Amino acid sequence: MKLWRGFFILFIFSAVWAKDVKVYEVRDFRHRDLSEQGMTLKKDLRVKVEAWGASTKRDDDMLAYGWVVESRTRRVVWKMTVENSSEGRSGYHRKVEEEIRLPAGKYEIYFAGYPRGWSWDNGYRSFGNFLEDLFGGFRRNWRREAKSWGIALWVDSDDRDGVELTGISEGEGAVVRLVSLGDDAFEKQGFSLSRKARIRVYAIGEGDDGELYDYGWIVDGATGERIWEMDFRHTDWAGGVEKNRIVDEEITLPQGDYLVTFVTDGSHSYEGWNSLPPYDPRYWGITLWGVEKGFQKDLVVKSYEPQVGEKIIVDITRARDDSYEEERFTLTKPIQVRVRCLGEYGYGEYFVDYGYILDAKSRETVWEMTRRNTEHAGGAKKNRVFDGVISLRPGNYEVYYITDGSHSYRRWNAGPPYDPEAWGITLWGVGEDFDPKFVTPYRDEEDPDVLVQMIRLGDRERVRRSFRLDQPTDVRIYALGEGDDDEMYDYGWIEDEKSRMVWEMEYWDTEHAGGARKNRMVNEVIRLDAGEYTVRFRTDGSHSFEDWNADPPKDPGHWGITVRIER
Repeated sequence: MKLWRGFFILFIFSAVWAKDVKVYEVRDFRHRDLSEQGMTLKKDLRVKVEAWGASTKRDDDMLAYGWVVESRTRRVVWKMTVENSSEGRSGYHRKVEEEIRLPAGKYEIYFAGYPRGWSWDNGYRSFGNFLEDLFGGFRRNWRREAKSWGIALWVDSDDRDGVELTGISEGEGAVVRLVSLGDDAFEKQGFSLSRKARIRVYAIGEGDDGELYDYGWIVDGATGERIWEMDFRHTDWAGGVEKNRIVDEEITLPQGDYLVTFVTDGSHSYEGWNSLPPYDPRYWGITLWGVEKGFQKDLVVKSYEPQVGEKIIVDITRARDDSYEEERFTLTKPIQVRVRCLGEYGYGEYFVDYGYILDAKSRETVWEMTRRNTEHAGGAKKNRVFDGVISLRPGNYEVYYITDGSHSYRRWNAGPPYDPEAWGITLWGVGEDFDPKFVTPYRDEEDPDVLVQMIRLGDRERVRRSFRLDQPTDVRIYALGEGDDDEMYDYGWIEDEKSRMVWEMEYWDTEHAGGARKNRMVNEVIRLDAGEYTVRFRTDGSHSFEDWNADPPKDPGHWGITVRIER
């Protein structure tokens, strides 16, 4: 009797499962790392999930597993874990069989496995790998187990017509979609809002130890100000390896134009994972959606392409090795200026490829690249970028960009920045009030306040030039030369009409001019009586604008002396 009862129970159990039909299955991961499949459920359904994967023995981390994502929300609705799976025929193998209920909608089925730093298709990386395969070990077991890995979904036979296999969601209704990005990507997309709106920002990238390597940001199109950035501190684990990071948040943006950028480094991306991928691998990058109903229907969004050409004040880019570039301009109105400058941070705690802005009259630094005001520009860590807005008053300005003998546009000795063509410095006028007519060319040789200028001097120079003052006048003396041990080797002085020295560039009156310590500078104002004056400058046989034998000063083009009226 008991025997017949057992057969009856087995018959009933088999009959129940016999009604289920398989709607999807993928197996065998010996030669691939990731499988993706879209699925649409036309009604609420009971779905049976079977998955075969692997975990570590020591820390119970899943190393091969499947999961299901709801397409609209991008949320994981089911995943294979150590807790919901059982140990299989080996210490690594795991198996799960669960029934889940899913509402009607669109879903995505994933399965991933990664073999701890080596790929099946790469062959043996060492003799140790070969011996491990020969004598059995982790690698050989992994190969054998990977054949059985995979995931299958079943539904009741009566519900078969309610399931349709489709493609992966393409981000329907997205305002911005920069996704499925590969290595060394630098992608941009602009959009405009005709009114204030709530925006969902969904971004997945790579980072660890407080630093992101694949990440995105949003810039105000009018000001160039970075108004949102994917910061490591505000990211969460995105599934897979710990360095997969995700941001999923809502922000409010006012009416205006915006530019979204996403960058990636040279490894671990949708193009090719070097560790387990995130739960949402296709969305590696950044996506923006409008949160409010009728977002697109109300024409809140339109495309935006930055039109910066007519607003460009200075464009010194694609800088090559050993460059010394300068541009000058005059401002007739106070304006806001966006500065973007990419350069190289050297090993001596200073920049070797860098830009700066000087007030042409006072020779004071208005802006310069520093370690503190720049951030990583992608590629090698020494690539730095400043991208921000500064205020400039009416006056004359000089913009400089200088490079050393290595690591520049098209001649990188390490990883290039994300935007290699921007290597250099660019200035734009910002805001609707900016008018290009506010900016005119400036030439110091045409400046009536400049009395004498003898600059860019080479070795063994002996130069002189005279000027006359009709009344007592304050004059500014700006001189750069070489000096050391309280002695000047490249220096200048001023004589009156009786050949008496009225000013001299002495070491103890100088200060460091940047670069090598022997680069010395004077920038001072003195009062001279009416009369005739002669300015002289001499250089020795080495270290000059002609040929530096040590690091040049920050303002190398003014090696020599300039005398101008101080107003």
